Amino acid sequence: MDTITLTHKVQGLTLICRQCGNTEEAVSLDLGRFRVERLSRDAGTLRCLNCQAAVTIRLHELDPIAFARAG
Repeated sequence: MDTITLTHKVQGLTLICRQCGNTEEAVSLDLGRFRVERLSRDAGTLRCLNCQAAVTIRLHELDPIAFARAG
């Protein structure tokens, strides 16, 4: 089981950190409680800003905006 869970919805994403319980419902990548760190062209790290837990994800799982916003 991943430390951070992404749930796709019609109107965006729900992000849940299973380590500390931090949650966020996002319709864009203007995230307040999580950060996307780019590792390569198509992969990145999604990090919880509360407890610093992280999971490696494919950037296409988030949104095409991730390619421009992650850094």
